[in-house]
Amino acid sequence: MTQAYKTIQLKGKTVFAKAVMGDFRRIPKYFSADEACFMVLTKGSFSLRTPDKVLEFRQGEGLLAKCGNYFVERPETLAAPANEAVLEVVAAYFHPSIVKPFFPGDLSFSNFKPDFDASKLPMNDLLKTFMDSIHFLLENPAACSDDLTVLKLKELLLLLAKTDNAPSIHAFIASLFKPYEYDFRETVQKNALANLSLPEMARLCNMSLATFKRRFSEVFQESPAQFLMNEKLKKAAEMLTLPEKAVLDIVFDCGFESASHFSKAFKRVFGVSPTEFRLGKKI
Repeated sequence: MTQAYKTIQLKGKTVFAKAVMGDFRRIPKYFSADEACFMVLTKGSFSLRTPDKVLEFRQGEGLLAKCGNYFVERPETLAAPANEAVLEVVAAYFHPSIVKPFFPGDLSFSNFKPDFDASKLPMNDLLKTFMDSIHFLLENPAACSDDLTVLKLKELLLLLAKTDNAPSIHAFIASLFKPYEYDFRETVQKNALANLSLPEMARLCNMSLATFKRRFSEVFQESPAQFLMNEKLKKAAEMLTLPEKAVLDIVFDCGFESASHFSKAFKRVFGVSPTEFRLGKKI
C-alpha cells in the first residue's frame, strides 16, 4: 500500500508530508479527526469519499479538507492507466494546537463557515510554487528547521485564506476546525451502494460501531445489514431493466463484492436469477 512516506515534524506532529502509495482499494484519510489538510496530487488519480459526496482527483489538482472522516478510494471498476497506478501526494496538515497561536485573536466567535467539508481548490501559480518548495524540503530535510517550518505553515494559511475568500485569516483558521454538519439519514442513503463495511460506514458517520448500530435502528427501524442489502438489491432490480447495462457493471455499481455474491443475494429475495429477471421471468 504505502511505498514511501516522508515527513516534516513540528512539536512532535507531522505538518508536511509526501506519500507514495501503490495498489489499494479504500483507505482512511491520513490525518486525524481534529486536523484539517491541504494536499496536491503530484501523480496518479483517486476518489475522496466524504459523508455526502465523492470527489474525483487527477494529477495537479488540490484538495482542502476540513476536520472530519473521509476515505481515499481507488475503485476496482475504474482501472487506473499504467501511468496512474502509483499515487503520490504532497500534503500540509493543520493541527489546531499549532496553527491557532500563529495569528493571535479570539477565533471562537468567527461566523465564517464555508459550506463544504472537502473541496477541490484551484492551483494558482502561487500555490504551485509554494508546494514545489515543500516538495524540495521533504526531499532535502537538512535544509529545513523549526523556524522555517513555522514560516511555511503561516505562508500557506495566508495563501489559502485568500483562495477561499475568507474575510480574514482568523475567520479562515476558525472555519477549518468547525466540523461540517451532516444528516445521518442522508449520509447512510448516499453511501448505501458504496460497498462500505459497517465499521467503515460508522467511521464515515463519525461514530463508534455500537453507537452507529443503535442510531441506525432508531432511524431506519431495521438492522444496517438488512437495510443496505435491500437498498442494493432495489437499485440492481431497477438497473436490470436497462438493456444496455451489463450485469457485471450493475454488480460493481450497486456495491456487491462479486458477481456470485450478487446473484445469490438477488435470487434469495426475488426468486429468480438476475438474468432471468432481466428476461422478464419476474415473480
